[in-house]
Amino acid sequence: MTVTFTAAHRPAVGYVASCGCPEATERAPRYGDYQDALAAADRATASQTRAPLPGCGLPDICPEYPLHAEEVDPNGTVPWVEFSNANAVGVLEALALPFRTGSADGACDALEDGLPLEADGAGTVIPIAVVDSYGELSADDFRGRVLTALGLAPDDPGRPDVQLGRTLLFGRSAGYLQRRLRELHALADWCAAHGRDVAWH
Repeated sequence: MTVTFTAAHRPAVGYVASCGCPEATERAPRYGDYQDALAAADRATASQTRAPLPGCGLPDICPEYPLHAEEVDPNGTVPWVEFSNANAVGVLEALALPFRTGSADGACDALEDGLPLEADGAGTVIPIAVVDSYGELSADDFRGRVLTALGLAPDDPGRPDVQLGRTLLFGRSAGYLQRRLRELHALADWCAAHGRDVAWH
């Protein structure tokens, strides 16, 4: 599960049948109706000889996966920044944005405090971070929060990977928070340049 920051939605100016790669989506034929794009995607997926889409970033495996009908945004390819739930908590806290965690057992805290987490009578507990956060802010307000976080957040020391049996909980590298905040700053700049709010979900 993830938390994604991107530009606030605007009505589509068309639809395409695409593999999802940005350049392939930009180069794909446009349809005025979603159902037409969906039918084109279904026909291409059903074909036994589908070639990679022009502009696909993974042409060796593109034909093995189904195409999907996708909206065409009025501003073209919209940037986005995605976080795993485990890493989203620190980012949301740094930005002073509201969120709820869906685990009353402190799973997100356990990821920061060290593992394994022991529970009475249950042995080792593998914490799964569940984060619920969504909202929308003007690009200027969001950029201000990012700049404040960059100025105030302590250097992120990172967190090592943790393996519990066959389960691997990925850590994060040192400086992760600062690096990802700079990505959010670039997103805010893009949104401001295109007159869009920043949304997250």
